[in-house]
Amino acid sequence: MIIDVLFVWLHTIDLWIEGLLQLIILWVQTLGPVGVFAGVMIETLIAPIPSPVIMMAAGFLLTQGQPLHIQLLIITVDVMLIGALASTIGSFFGYGIAYIGGYPVIKRYGKYLGTSIEEVEYMRQRFEKSSRDETFLFVARAVPIIPLSVVSIVAGAIRMDGKRFALVTFLGALPRCLILGLAGLFVGAAFTQLGEMIDLLETITLLLLILFIVVFIVFRLVLRRKARGITKPASE
Repeated sequence: MIIDVLFVWLHTIDLWIEGLLQLIILWVQTLGPVGVFAGVMIETLIAPIPSPVIMMAAGFLLTQGQPLHIQLLIITVDVMLIGALASTIGSFFGYGIAYIGGYPVIKRYGKYLGTSIEEVEYMRQRFEKSSRDETFLFVARAVPIIPLSVVSIVAGAIRMDGKRFALVTFLGALPRCLILGLAGLFVGAAFTQLGEMIDLLETITLLLLILFIVVFIVFRLVLRRKARGITKPASE
């Protein structure tokens, strides 16, 4: 009974997401860059929407019937620039939630996660003294198969400077949007299938990241318990 209800619930959500995606594609086709901006903004707020499909749809639908130089201009302005701007603005949703709520959660539950406020603060200070966080953020934004919401949450959790976050997010989103826009231009009407394949790879990447985090937390907890087991006899 519970499984049947869960199946119906998941199927309903899937239909809702599919309907919303088709609506966004219609916006892209009829509203042009305004539709691209609105679609990317919605996608950043509703993670299950396959984000590659929106950029690829824009690359295909907005360039139909145009000469090559106009197509490239549309990809550069209406897809790459508008998409990167919307992605940057939308990413502040996950960043803001993690920025405000990350520290209280770590302070309260950090011991169960194998970390602490002091360690997070130490990590943040080390990142600020180098270009590691900017490099990580840029690459994560630029590669189409890395989930954007996860990157924003991590940046917010370590309280990365907001201006640096916005700048690097925008710069990293430029090649991402360009790659997906050009892919939509060249694959044509098959952009939906290709977009779903890329979205599947993005989901697999997310699952691997979650698995890595779980293994890392367990490893840290085991090391801490062993350390406590060694130090207790010595103190006695």
